[in-house]
Amino acid sequence: MTLTHELLARFSPFNTLAFEYLSKVIEKASIKEYTKGTIIFKRGRELNESLYLVSGNVDLIDSQFAITSIANDDESHKVPLNSVSPTNVSAVAKSAVVILAVESDFSDLVVAWSESGNEDDEAQDGHPEFEAAEEGDWMSSLLQSPFFNKIPPGNIRQLFLRFKSQKVAADEVIVKEGERGEFFYVLEVGSAKVIDKQGNILAALRPGDYFGEEALVGDTTRNATVKMLTTGKLMRLEKNDFVTLLQEPVRRFINYEEVVKSFATDSPCQIIDVRLPLERRFQSVPRSRSIPLSQLRKSLPTLEQSQIYVVTDDAGRRADVAAQLMNQAGYEALILRDASLYHAPSK
Repeated sequence: MTLTHELLARFSPFNTLAFEYLSKVIEKASIKEYTKGTIIFKRGRELNESLYLVSGNVDLIDSQFAITSIANDDESHKVPLNSVSPTNVSAVAKSAVVILAVESDFSDLVVAWSESGNEDDEAQDGHPEFEAAEEGDWMSSLLQSPFFNKIPPGNIRQLFLRFKSQKVAADEVIVKEGERGEFFYVLEVGSAKVIDKQGNILAALRPGDYFGEEALVGDTTRNATVKMLTTGKLMRLEKNDFVTLLQEPVRRFINYEEVVKSFATDSPCQIIDVRLPLERRFQSVPRSRSIPLSQLRKSLPTLEQSQIYVVTDDAGRRADVAAQLMNQAGYEALILRDASLYHAPSK
């Protein structure tokens, strides 16, 4: 079966998208076929794809072994079989089945792009979107981030005292790729997009999302541009306050002897080398795993949350950035001191 725009538009929320947005979703979608009796997914699974029933019949079985049968001519087939993650049901093919699989995070992002884009011409201070956004909403979203669970309560109180509000206009560039970073930002009201030099959209930002931290941690230039899609408000934190309140509390070090000791336990540390492959071609810390910093973000979903990660400091400032990114994503990440002293020939 061929994956087409028409097929994708049969399902929700893709039936609300314009053609150009459907084209982006198709890039991250695929068709899967299952024979009768196949378990499509088991209850309790973490799935990074949304699965839609294109044809055939599927039984959804919950923890009490109650069965809900889904057919492709039912209205319910227009929504994903896996409505939550981890899944709360198992799915079994009761006939030959065709499934549309769409990368969940990406499709959610495209829907956000499309909805934000539709606001461009209408956004203004009196827009209902902004009237409905209460001051506490962005704070709640921010504090629910895994990263902020690691910040001491006293720092959180200081953080909100030192944030300064900034009104922004639609199409206003907040940070520009290549410029020095001086502020950390949280989007309070409105929507924005992250774009590269070619104008490609890398991410969509909504109230509670934050940005600008990488240039501050690494003391480098901005690696992308952030541009408002609508009018809105930002909360801005100066670099010194960011370092004191948000970076230093989670920046922790470990020595090689402690790492080696962990190898004899049930919870060994995993060593991460974020240098380029060419840099570690001949010398690296034994048992280290290569994940170049440029690939770290997309590698995060493949890492185990229960694992303790140690980033080698032979990458310089990149090690600080990598550890910060991992801590922000909810992982436990430390920095290995004097990693170059323990280099051995790479295998």
